[in-house]
Amino acid sequence: MPGFGMTPGITNVMSRYAHDRLESIDTIRISHGAFRPFAFSPAITETTRIEYEPGLESRIVFEDGAFKQVEPFARPLEITLPEPFGTHTQYIIPHAETQTIPRSFREKGVRLVEVRGTWPPANMQLLRVLYDWGFLENKTVSVDGVDVGVMDTIASYLLQSDQGTTTKLYGYALHVEVTGTENGKPVCYTLTTSHPASDGSVADWEGLRAYTRSVGIPMSIAAQLILDGQGSGLGVVAPELAFAPEVVFAELKKRQIAIHIDKQDIG
Repeated sequence: MPGFGMTPGITNVMSRYAHDRLESIDTIRISHGAFRPFAFSPAITETTRIEYEPGLESRIVFEDGAFKQVEPFARPLEITLPEPFGTHTQYIIPHAETQTIPRSFREKGVRLVEVRGTWPPANMQLLRVLYDWGFLENKTVSVDGVDVGVMDTIASYLLQSDQGTTTKLYGYALHVEVTGTENGKPVCYTLTTSHPASDGSVADWEGLRAYTRSVGIPMSIAAQLILDGQGSGLGVVAPELAFAPEVVFAELKKRQIAIHIDKQDIG
């Protein structure tokens, strides 16, 4: 299974929950808020940069039967995440859900799949400046006779600074919206997640652990379900096809991550 964290992973399963109840699917809009420092590790720093790299081929949407590449900060949309995370403008990011879900759900006529994400507002503000000034291209510059990548230098600073390694609010929130028809009527399913506060009021969820637990718990659940023989299919299986959503949701609840489900008529 190619990845089973919060996203991709739980977002795929949330989409599958709506899929299983709809006769046809029009749109799937997946969003998340990853509230963690810009640079608490080298890998995280590189991930943050890559997702907004100019010309990135894997930053795509699926629309009307075709994959379409988009530029950084494309298709802004206001997404309201569960408290305490609030409402943020989110943009298209390169994520595997866009590539696997159209194929997995093709029998229901999916017209649009988009994946968006956000980090803390200060992180997004910095990314916008780095993009506008061309720093994300990581061009080489000469400093006192030494050639260095401009973004490599900024990343090294962030990894060694309080600004780069801390943030005000920690945690992870998912938001998945699926529209389609159920019993012949247009409906919209909205699924979100929540977990204990990161303020130290709940043991083992304080500070950065609210983020890292959110990432690690789904991987643990997937491994245990596979070991227990509850996985579906053989070979490479996309997350949305691997497990029954109700089973995954129950396992998340045991570990203090809740799934909230809302269905609205939109006719």
